[in-house]
Amino acid sequence: MKAYSQDLRERIVSCCQSGRSVAEVASLFQVSEVAVRKYLRLVESGASLAVGRSPGKPRRLRSEQEAEFVALMEEGSDWTLEKLGHEWHQRSGVMLPRSTLHDHVKRLQGRYKKESSGTGTV
Repeated sequence: MKAYSQDLRERIVSCCQSGRSVAEVASLFQVSEVAVRKYLRLVESGASLAVGRSPGKPRRLRSEQEAEFVALMEEGSDWTLEKLGHEWHQRSGVMLPRSTLHDHVKRLQGRYKKESSGTGTV
């Protein structure tokens, strides 16, 4: 579910501060009473009503490592994903799963060589 906009949050708080009950405001704006209480608590504590970043898993590579990873991708543009992962592990000591490698290469708009399926003769 998406977060409510800052404008809506401010209107909810304003409505409560004008004397309406939490239940009445929740019904009026079609939000939960818990949300109304949360916004009131934030304002009373002096915190911002701004929508924050949603929490998530941190990236496996820090920004300085990411720069090194980009240089490695450019150096080995004809490497397979496995070779790229092996080289990265050798140089950085950080072992990345294949799916994570793929995600980083894709996000950084890099390329890697697909594995050949064999010689083609039977």
